[in-house]
Amino acid sequence: MLRAAPPVRPLAIAAGAVVLGALLLVLGRAAGVPVVLGVLGGLVLLAGVALAVAALVLAARLRTEVVLDDDGVAVTRRGSRRSLPWREVQEVTVAHPRLTLVTAEPARELSLVNPRRAGDERFLSLLARLQQRLDADRGYH
Repeated sequence: MLRAAPPVRPLAIAAGAVVLGALLLVLGRAAGVPVVLGVLGGLVLLAGVALAVAALVLAARLRTEVVLDDDGVAVTRRGSRRSLPWREVQEVTVAHPRLTLVTAEPARELSLVNPRRAGDERFLSLLARLQQRLDADRGYH
């Protein structure tokens, strides 16, 4: 399973915005400060909530499941599943962050996007297992 790193920075910024927005709202009501300060507080609060929701949704959408078996590779992403038999794979290209299983028909090609940094251990492990499966399919030892 390939997953994006937790969106810590956007969530921290969102939390700060929510706290600042709530503080401005309270100060606007309690201290008799102009209404503009209360409106600004509400906008900052809403922006913080929107940022938090967007960060969580985008992180969840970047999840990809890859299954390697004796027959081929299957990739499940956002509810859709595509599979490719080993015999159709002609070449594997890696241009960070994209790994592509190249076939004779470009429409059949499978692409995976590494949702983390370039040297991610899970992605490197996936590359090693992919190489082992392709070597086994081709009869290499």
